[in-house]
Amino acid sequence: MHARHILVPLSVLAGAAAVVLWRGFGGAPIVDLSGDVSACAANLRHIYTDMVLYGTRHHTEQRLPQESGVRLLAALAASEDDGYLTCPGPGAEPVPKNVDYGDRESLTGAASAYAARDTHAFPLAKFPSGGAEIEPLVACDNAHGLNHEGCMNVLYSDGSVVTLFLAQEIEHGRRPAGATTIPVGQDSPIPDLRKLSPD
Repeated sequence: MHARHILVPLSVLAGAAAVVLWRGFGGAPIVDLSGDVSACAANLRHIYTDMVLYGTRHHTEQRLPQESGVRLLAALAASEDDGYLTCPGPGAEPVPKNVDYGDRESLTGAASAYAARDTHAFPLAKFPSGGAEIEPLVACDNAHGLNHEGCMNVLYSDGSVVTLFLAQEIEHGRRPAGATTIPVGQDSPIPDLRKLSPD
């Protein structure tokens, strides 16, 4: 009798936990992201930390560097460990060896497989930001197709990293059926991604 009083509530709790794990707390299925997508998100969070600390590290009142695209990323480099400045996705264009992020004038989009904010065309009114002011900062550049299989990451000005899935973009009509990538830059069909420069 006592065992039944214990086992029945336990089985109900186990069933509820299974539903939560399958559906996720927000009601959407939990997606098991591959290692390279998670590593990319970690890179983007590192970049965000450097953005937040930029003024302190460089003894300036500027919230962010004035550069755009890859030069913005290079301006953030705080140490010799600059491997986080490019996307680790298997579809990302490999960065040439011995890129000198200190020589910002010579940098091109090939120095990173990330696209960063075009601060000239889309200056940030406030950084960091939250609420309705959330703006895209950095994303996988998808220069030769998706950097990651079926998806890409986008860093926003509140520090969040959002993963966009090609299948969902097609389903919502933002990409045509049969599309194989999500373009980034001024010609992107996604408004947030137009604010980023792959160069």
